[in-house]
Amino acid sequence: MNPKLSLKTFAILIPAGFAVALALTGCSKRSDSTSEAEETSAGTMPEQREIEEVPMPDFTMAAKDQKFLQAVKEAATLLDSQPQPLEGQESDLGGFSFDVPEARIEAILFKAHTNFLAKGCYLFRYDQSFNIGGQPDKVGLLPTTDKYAVIAAMQTDGANADLYTADIIKWLKELEAEQPFVLTGVGFDYLEGNFTAPLKDPKGLAKRMYKFCPDIVDQGVGTVEKLAKELQKGRLYFWWD
Repeated sequence: MNPKLSLKTFAILIPAGFAVALALTGCSKRSDSTSEAEETSAGTMPEQREIEEVPMPDFTMAAKDQKFLQAVKEAATLLDSQPQPLEGQESDLGGFSFDVPEARIEAILFKAHTNFLAKGCYLFRYDQSFNIGGQPDKVGLLPTTDKYAVIAAMQTDGANADLYTADIIKWLKELEAEQPFVLTGVGFDYLEGNFTAPLKDPKGLAKRMYKFCPDIVDQGVGTVEKLAKELQKGRLYFWWD
């Protein structure tokens, strides 16, 4: 997966031209490694906390189920794309991936996601290209209805912000208990979806989201107040640079 193409944002949050500029400069690319010289010049590195590991889900058997295989065929027809193995960061995830033009998946993602949940499958976008160079978006299909299992499979994190998969799952579960939502996009460094009920406290939620994911404001709408207004449109989005 090309990390330069994994940067995702809604037009309502970041102007399209700015988003494309960010993608072209590769600002979402991981920077997990630091040279010794950089460490020395920066001084003593702070003590790192212990990172909780999230086990990778095993979809091997579920992926062989005839109902799932039928769903794969239906997804291929709907998306007009041939299925390919869905690769995670370390291995084959036991699901399938489809290359889909951005305009097409934008138009059908929410409805298609809902329909495939009814079939016992999770259809989601995991990489957006912004149509740069005519590249398609990447859409995945896994034999589960559990969004947290999908996050675990994709190993979503905000490592540069000291947030890892377990942290993100814990935070989202707390949010869901107060403010239900669905996730239609799960990538290695971003999440997207929709709230399923009116927001109880948009301003309070915007403050919490900004603390959890500063990039949606600092490189997005610009202020927490503007984020609160956007949240009232029902869209949910996180992206860790």
